[in-house]
Order: sequence, then C-alpha cells, then structure tokens
Amino acid sequence: MKIFNCQRCDKRLWTSYHKLPEGTVVCNDCYTIFLMQTLDKINENQAYDIIYNFVEKYQKKFPHELIKELTRLLELKYNIKVDIVTLNEILYIIKNKIEKEENIKKLAKFERELRGKDDHKTHYCEICNIKLPKSEFDYSMDHYGKPLCLTHQREKRASPHALKLYDALKKRGIDCELESFDEFKHFDITIKNAKLNIGIDGEHHSLDPNQIHLDLMRDEEALKKGYAIKRYTLREIDENLESIAETLSHVVDNRIRKVQNDEYLNLSEKKENKTEHGHKQDKKHETNSSKDHKGLTKL
Repeated sequence: MKIFNCQRCDKRLWTSYHKLPEGTVVCNDCYTIFLMQTLDKINENQAYDIIYNFVEKYQKKFPHELIKELTRLLELKYNIKVDIVTLNEILYIIKNKIEKEENIKKLAKFERELRGKDDHKTHYCEICNIKLPKSEFDYSMDHYGKPLCLTHQREKRASPHALKLYDALKKRGIDCELESFDEFKHFDITIKNAKLNIGIDGEHHSLDPNQIHLDLMRDEEALKKGYAIKRYTLREIDENLESIAETLSHVVDNRIRKVQNDEYLNLSEKKENKTEHGHKQDKKHETNSSKDHKGLTKL
C-alpha cells in the first residue's frame, strides 16, 4: 500500500485522498476547502445563480455534455476556470443544499396550514414563514423565483463559510447582516452598530494582483465611512470557527462602545461649534450696534 502525505497540510494519508486539477495530492479536509474556495469564487463573480439554476433544472442527473458547456460558460463569461470533476463535486454540494431547502419548504407549508395561513393575497417567506411586504415579495419572485424574506434572500447569495460564521455570531446575540452592500461592494458580513465589515476570502484574494487591487479600493471606501474591515481565510473559518466567533463577540462589544463614544464626541463638538458661532454672531451684532449708537451720538 502506497502512503502519501497531504501536500497542503502534510497530514499522513492512509486510505483516501484526492487529487486537485494540477495533480496535487490532498486529504479530505483540504479537498473540501478547495471546493469551498471554488464555490466562493463562483459566488463572488456573480455566477452562483447560474450554477444553482442548472442544478434545479437537472437535479436527477447532470448531462455530461451540458457540464462541459457550463465549464466553458464559466471560463469565457465569468473568468472562472474549473475542471469537470471539480464542477461535478460543486453541483452535488448545491444539490444537497436544494434538497435541504425543499425539506424546509415542506415543513414551512405544513406550519402555515396548522396556523391557518391560507389567504392567497398574503405572502410569506417559504423558509421562516414571516409575512412579506408586496415589494419584497415581488423582488424575491423576480430574482429567485420563490417568496423569500430579505434575510433568506441574502442567505441564498451568501457563501457557505459566511453562513457558518453568521450563524455562530447570531447564536452569540450579535446583530449582523449577510451580504450587505455599501454602495461600492458587497461584504460577507456587516455589524452596523459596531461599524465592522467582515470578509471571508479564498486564496485568489491573496494571489491575484487584480483582486488585491480591487479589495484595497473597496476597503478604502469603507474606511472613509468609518467602517473597520476584518478578513479571514476559508481555512481559518473551517479550523477555528467557534474561537473566531467568540473573539469577535468581545471585539464587537468594544467597537460598539467606541462608535457610541465617537458619536457623542462628534455631537458635542458640533454643539460647541454652534455655540461658538452664536457667540461670534452676538459679538458682531454688539459691535455693529455700538457703531450705530456712536454715529447717532455724533449727530
């Protein structure tokens, strides 16, 4: 029996291993990270809906010729180079996600029936049963083909690693948003009351010069608005999820106090400036009045 070491983490491989497209031999954990990195890149390059819709359409079986066409589409239009074996693995990851969503959808329908929510003019998120405003319902149907609240619309766009950290933060009572948009870019997670953006990045964020340049420009825009940025790698989320979430919970508490203190100081400074401006106006008025009085005395 031939024994390998994982060429990424150096773990001893006794039984099963995987080969990456370039031939690198890796363990199961490193292969999963590789797949998640590829999936995150698909998501970042706005091709996730294409993959998702492909899986929904061909759930039973993925035709080989169409998978080849899909790889060509990803490479030519979305600048994502992925081999057929890797794409197949990603398709099955999304297939499992869709099956889970379908099960939740059935349970949500059962729950609505039990609660007597049968008004066809009223629309509910098919996952959490929250009532949807018409505008939210219309947007969801146009973009996702199903009724989803804003939270679950964002979850549909979010990467698997962002969802893991988001859930871990929510369990700790942290008010955060997935896939928030700041008029310049999407951030994986935003904690608004702490003015903190969190990015979870694949390897290309550190190796691709164009991606690095784009990230720096986006971060500069966020900093101008007073937001701090913290970035994690996919591996860090996989290996230290709970520790990261716990650490962030303490950081968020400190950031909230800082933001509140900064806002108080800014408000105080504005009041002082306003008062100082008022005093200057009063002095100016007194000077003018004095001049007028002297003029009248001479007359």
